[in-house]
Amino acid sequence: MNFHDWYEGIYPELTAQGLWLRGEEINTLPVQEYEQRAFRALFVRLSTYFDTGYSFTHQILYQIAANTPDVFPDLAYLPPRSDVAHFSKAGVPWLLGTKTKKGPEAFDLIGFSNSIVQELINVPHFLRRSGIPLKKSERLLREDLPLLILGGANALYSSAIWMDDPLIDGVFVGESDQAFRNILEICRDGKKNSKSKSEILSELESIPGFFQPENQRETKKSFIPNLNQSEALEAGPVYYIEDQLGNSHLQISEGCPCFCSFCAESWDRKPYRERKADQLREVALRAKASMGLERIDIYSFNFNMHSGLYQVLWDLVPHFRGIGLKSQRFDLLAHDPQMVEFQHAIEKASLTCGLEGISPRLRKYLHKNLEPEQLHQSLAAIFKSKARELKVFLIATGLEEEQDFAALDDLLDHLKSIRSKHHSGTRIILSMTPLVRFPWTPLEFENAYPVGHYQSIISKAAGRVRAAGLEFRESADLPEYWVSQILVRADRPEVSRALLGAVDKTDYIYYRDVPDRFMQALNSALLGEGVDPVESLKGYDLEESRKKPWAKIQTGVRREFLWDEVLRARSFVEIDYCLGRSWSKAKCFHCGGCPTRYHVRDIVLAQQKRTYSLEQFKNRLKEARESEVELHFSMQVEKLGRGVPRKMVGVALARALMLTEPGLRVFYRGYRKSYWSRDEKPSWITGEDCITLVWHKDAVKTLESMLSDLAILSQVNQRLGGWAKLQGMTTADWKPVRVEMSSPFPLKPERYLQSRGLKHTLRRNEDGSYAYELVSQSQKKGFVAKLVRRQSETGGVACSIEVGPKFDLREFVLEAFVLSKPSDHVRILSKSFGPTERTAH
Repeated sequence: MNFHDWYEGIYPELTAQGLWLRGEEINTLPVQEYEQRAFRALFVRLSTYFDTGYSFTHQILYQIAANTPDVFPDLAYLPPRSDVAHFSKAGVPWLLGTKTKKGPEAFDLIGFSNSIVQELINVPHFLRRSGIPLKKSERLLREDLPLLILGGANALYSSAIWMDDPLIDGVFVGESDQAFRNILEICRDGKKNSKSKSEILSELESIPGFFQPENQRETKKSFIPNLNQSEALEAGPVYYIEDQLGNSHLQISEGCPCFCSFCAESWDRKPYRERKADQLREVALRAKASMGLERIDIYSFNFNMHSGLYQVLWDLVPHFRGIGLKSQRFDLLAHDPQMVEFQHAIEKASLTCGLEGISPRLRKYLHKNLEPEQLHQSLAAIFKSKARELKVFLIATGLEEEQDFAALDDLLDHLKSIRSKHHSGTRIILSMTPLVRFPWTPLEFENAYPVGHYQSIISKAAGRVRAAGLEFRESADLPEYWVSQILVRADRPEVSRALLGAVDKTDYIYYRDVPDRFMQALNSALLGEGVDPVESLKGYDLEESRKKPWAKIQTGVRREFLWDEVLRARSFVEIDYCLGRSWSKAKCFHCGGCPTRYHVRDIVLAQQKRTYSLEQFKNRLKEARESEVELHFSMQVEKLGRGVPRKMVGVALARALMLTEPGLRVFYRGYRKSYWSRDEKPSWITGEDCITLVWHKDAVKTLESMLSDLAILSQVNQRLGGWAKLQGMTTADWKPVRVEMSSPFPLKPERYLQSRGLKHTLRRNEDGSYAYELVSQSQKKGFVAKLVRRQSETGGVACSIEVGPKFDLREFVLEAFVLSKPSDHVRILSKSFGPTERTAH
């Protein structure tokens, strides 16, 4: 069933005027391809578009699927909270493709992308609200329903829905692009050869990391042996997320060489692999052209581990206006304190570091490899650089004693002292989250703690931080911790039934927090199923762990090594990690994570080097900044450009220019503004506009030459598609002269005119239209010079406005038209005409 008409009727009332459900993003396939490609897959995020749209994994999944022959991918998201009632009222399925506006029966495969364990709460909602049976046995009997496969970062920890008759048909654990492509190919070929869903699922079990939950077999997660040979993100969808337009990710590494006892990524994503620095520049430039980028965010668990990081930064800074660097390790910063200065040079003034334990003792339990002197050295470097903000992540382990809180007091005193010593105004924020003990980490074997125990610890830490005059935040609510802990170690069908029972009783949907009422409902449901929640929090020994459902999925790491590590953690002893560093000779500890000796060699022998000075780096940045010039482009914005941030049109223009002339990739610097959009809010006017982009000055001659060639201009406009047409270059003082509007609502402009003191004379024209003629003094105020109202051909009202520089479209629409409700302003069609057009009326 197609819900396009429903969407067209309701979109003004949806969140962000339905932008999240609009589809048509840059780099998504045309909807016509749905009919041309025989196999259709719907990739579903269990959280909202605005929470998950800017996602590396989702973008690369779409890119891979779109590049797989005969496969048509579409995307679906959790409806925002305020939109759920609209879906329910009209009976619209949650499994709704944003591009096709088709429900689940129109697809052959539905792939749930599960990023965090709390999202599992939403799986039964998606199924029920899309008319899909919750039991696999019922689904397999119906060939009209698609296969349901769950993957994503949390797939290894999704045992809460691996019941005897599961909510999903199959689970895929791993990150291999080739394995994902193989899944699509097997499903595609199975459909082509009229195989049953059961036959297809059996064939999928040949892929490492894939299994059927109800008859789970032993498998090994799928991983990328060589990151340099995997598909890089280069042409992912460009989402309508205002602050992320023109941004994308550059994956520089995968996995982690550390042994942090609490960290799931540290264990389930081994071994550590790097994409070579000499490849990353070209990858980034290809992505820049295909996605219209001005900023690139480095994607890595800890960016400052990469052996070629300095080369990567050197290669990228001339070509990207911004480079994003996120999580980094304190210990590496201590040995390379100048790294902070390099980050400061690229305008990274807010630093995020994971301290985790509040004391040296607890940091050893968490295996942070961070001695006090290293921590002090890294803090000194941060404050010396005059960073604007320092965010420090803490973990409440449940083992905190008075000696640990005393160590926290010492740390807080040191923070203030060293900040004062360096005359720094750095804002310091400490946040604390309760520790969730995940499977396939050393702390899997440990007892977890009840909510009340953590509440006391977090309260004590918060009191000490605030008493020291610093900021404190709780990173996760305690009910969310408890529910997450119960779900990640769910090891029997009764837990799954309890989860469904709690969802049924509360009708709770997970967005960003878990309320106390859902925690209580899950607690009651567990007791009703004969499961003691207190016992569920308890740990177990090595032999007991081998019987857990997740133990059948091998991550590469030996369970015996996990057990050795937890014994070390209990003794507050840690071993080094295996990454080569210039100040420490690394060695292999035989954890099992490396499949070959070559992987071991690459990690142990890695060395980070820098071949240039900080001053040279700053000069390189300065040269790039000083070479920037603004260029102004005359555009005819088309229908696709209506109702989206106008920067989307700027991104589409930059993309079209760079794809037409690849040599421009090194010169594009970013979007600056448009005449009709002085902010990042959606712009609802089509027609003529002036888009300003920033370029390196060496691009000017190339661009002028391109736009003077009609054949090349035609190529650019072909790549612009339905977003806009490029007419040529213009000047900075470009202004529109007229706006034409068509509305189903009555027009009464008197309130708009009177509120601005715009005196006018109303005159009826011979053709039946009415002219609001402003006196000379009112015209000089710069809002409007003349307004003509007439009946439109569709029975509504139309008007023509001679506009001035102060004219604001939104203000006019909201004040001059009699709207049924404020959201209806988006139904008024507006078109701009520039100075080359003759003024009408």
